[in-house]
Amino acid sequence: MGQQALSRIVLWGLIVLFLLVRAFFTIRLREKHDRGPGPINGNSREGKANFIVRRFVLVPALSVFLFLYSLNPSWMTSLSFPLPQWAIWLVAILGLCGIAFLMWVHVCLGNEWTAKLQLRKDHRLVQSGPYSKIRHPMYTALFAIYFSIGIVSSNYIILILLTTAILSIALRIPKEEELLIERFGEEYRTYKQKTGSLFPKL
Repeated sequence: MGQQALSRIVLWGLIVLFLLVRAFFTIRLREKHDRGPGPINGNSREGKANFIVRRFVLVPALSVFLFLYSLNPSWMTSLSFPLPQWAIWLVAILGLCGIAFLMWVHVCLGNEWTAKLQLRKDHRLVQSGPYSKIRHPMYTALFAIYFSIGIVSSNYIILILLTTAILSIALRIPKEEELLIERFGEEYRTYKQKTGSLFPKL
């Protein structure tokens, strides 16, 4: 099997598995919220510019290039970079680890997860599981998944788009921490001192 064929199989395997995991936890969360107490409190803190870039620029552009990547028109070859098969499998393992980690984060976060930067009225500060060492483990998982998909694609444009998506998510971190400090005050400041942002403190 050639590099391009292997790249496509592994890439779509990672994408489909990632989308299934996200869909499962999104549906599960909606069912819980339909039965649970209290609506989400307040408007999203993400900011319009970041939201518009990610939702209306990055997502459509990535969808178009993934579609073209599947069709494999001849001009897409000029956007490809060589990748040995061992590297494809190594990065695929990183992606699978990211997806497994994402599932663990979702299980630990449970009802406290929201897709937007918002808090529910009954929101609690989760400090168990990966949150005992890392404040934003979901972003760590997403970064690993996006990076692995970008590399496995062996396509410059897809890699650039996913790198931009990573930067877009990274811009949410300071805003999210501001929101959590406003809500939990000294409890979050103490939690922040003993944990790392994306990786455990050494």
